Amino acid sequence: MIKSDKAKDDGYHQGDTMYSKLSVLFKELMDEEYHTARELAARLNVSEKTVRVRLKELNDIVISHGAMIASKSNMGYRLTVDDYDCFNQFTLSDNKENKVSRPTTSNERITFILAFLLNRHSYIKLDDLCEQCYVSRNTMTADLKKVEYILHIHNLVLERRPNYGIIIDGSEFNKRVCIANNLIKRDDFMNSDGKKEEKLKAIGNIVLSVLHKNEYRISEVSLENLISHIFIASYRSKHEQSVDIDGNRIVQLVKPDVLEATKEIVLRTQKELQTLMPESEQFYIALHMGAKLSSGSYNHPGVNIVISRKIDELTWRMLEIVHKSFNIDFMDNLELRMSLNQHMVPLDIRMQYGIPLSNPLLHEIKKEYAFAYTMAATACIALSEHYVTNIPEDEIAYFAILFELALEKKDKKIDKKNIIVVCVSGKGTTQLFMYKYKQAFGKYIENIYECTAWELNSFDFAGHNIEYIFTTIPINIDVPVPVFEVNLFLENKDIITCSEIFEASSNAFLHRYYLPELFLTDIVAENKEEALRLLCQHTEKYFPLPDGFLDAVMKREVLGQTDFGNLIAIPHPFQVMTRESFVTVGILQQPIWWGHNEVQVIFLISISSEEDTEIGRFYQLTTKLLFDSEALQQLLKEQRFEVLMTLLKGGVIS
Repeated sequence: MIKSDKAKDDGYHQGDTMYSKLSVLFKELMDEEYHTARELAARLNVSEKTVRVRLKELNDIVISHGAMIASKSNMGYRLTVDDYDCFNQFTLSDNKENKVSRPTTSNERITFILAFLLNRHSYIKLDDLCEQCYVSRNTMTADLKKVEYILHIHNLVLERRPNYGIIIDGSEFNKRVCIANNLIKRDDFMNSDGKKEEKLKAIGNIVLSVLHKNEYRISEVSLENLISHIFIASYRSKHEQSVDIDGNRIVQLVKPDVLEATKEIVLRTQKELQTLMPESEQFYIALHMGAKLSSGSYNHPGVNIVISRKIDELTWRMLEIVHKSFNIDFMDNLELRMSLNQHMVPLDIRMQYGIPLSNPLLHEIKKEYAFAYTMAATACIALSEHYVTNIPEDEIAYFAILFELALEKKDKKIDKKNIIVVCVSGKGTTQLFMYKYKQAFGKYIENIYECTAWELNSFDFAGHNIEYIFTTIPINIDVPVPVFEVNLFLENKDIITCSEIFEASSNAFLHRYYLPELFLTDIVAENKEEALRLLCQHTEKYFPLPDGFLDAVMKREVLGQTDFGNLIAIPHPFQVMTRESFVTVGILQQPIWWGHNEVQVIFLISISSEEDTEIGRFYQLTTKLLFDSEALQQLLKEQRFEVLMTLLKGGVIS
């Protein structure tokens, strides 16, 4: 068996052995093909001389196990096996003890280094770390730069100390977030006893049991993340890496019933895993419970969801910014306001503690609900100012769902029918999903019930006279009605209605906003300030701009992002300033850095202060184009006003 010549003290490699420098070489030769010393040296990041020394050492080991390393001029080195029974027994034994596959690429080394350092209590010298990965110092230095980038995202620092080496500096809380985001799904991480999957499943059963008992709602994504953090808490506390957290503050943030539910989860987890967790870990898990439970968890008898004055004021500020920026008034939309308030309760915890919440539908939401996403990003300026940090795109997308629902319902009344819808991403997404199906198949539907996959077991199908289930995720339990797996975002070809046909043929109103004289190409600008100044100067030739217009546009740039990828930016004043609406479109000769992305096409938008019944449709069609990469490429290829208008109206350029 090929064993390491050094014992390792980190949590990533628990046990007596790990792959050694000889094991790395051994695995390269397992294909029983010839390999030159130069080839092996390149793959192992060592010199050819070192390869030859290690080949001799390796041959001394395998020769007693039915094999040998043969060499041939101009061919290289090759592993040859004489006794396969003896050799197979040797390799089987070696594989059992070598649980971690060696990192052979830069990405694999980055993950290995991150895991290795996050589980260490002490410094490690750079040369020792190079030996762990069997790479040169230069290669290690390059990999560490990428590791430092990941650490920076999670507010962690790679501390360097002369004569001691390197160590990760930062809070245990941030280390765990880093682990959850980058490492927890690796089979070889935190799995020294080989029972990681078994433990995760046990924790999952406990969590689902408690959630069901308390009638709590949680999305599938948040459930998986919560289970991961409970496992991390159990593992890290067992290895003397407990979290330091202010219990009194958690008691103020998290509702009493959630604290009690967390206590039950911790007690049952300790019993199941035969481990002990300090009280701080209970508060840590309670924090994640409060941050991840759906606001719908509180909408049942005996539990009140408390909207603080701070949260309601933030929501009001969000709607106020939307009104000022888009001249669309949701200020009196009580349903939207309460939906935003309820979503803000767990989000407030996430923002205060930097707890990420993944949105698996981010890219689909940005593409399918482009205007709602743009509106949500603008509304989140209020949150950025309050929390003094940028709001993650995943969070913005959740708000976009709520705004899209409000936009869809505006001035429309939809009939309903008896089905269940199951969705992967929580209450807001499910509600939008429900609405889309009512709109598409309204005459067939009387009532729609929302449900998570794990709630189907206890649903009263007979009492509600359920006929079908529509789901975006696989259903792995027996149900008494047919199940249809569908897409969350219905294709237009599937739900074309007469109203959509009429709308598609009546987009002439766009010419009130887009004018050929406000379409510019071949703009030369080195930065966004110069580009915006040129666009404003050109616009003023045709529209009288109020004093401070450019300053108002620049202020909006400071407040929040206006470039959302796809080489497009949509700058606009931070509030409504002009009597007439207009869009100045500018195409640059070369892309420039806008702040978050490269930008080549600029839509400078100014909305009239007068009431405009078409403003919603204008934004819907405009933002749909902005997130359509194929349409953008067509515009860049044929930079003409007629092409722009055809694309805005949903036409195809032949």
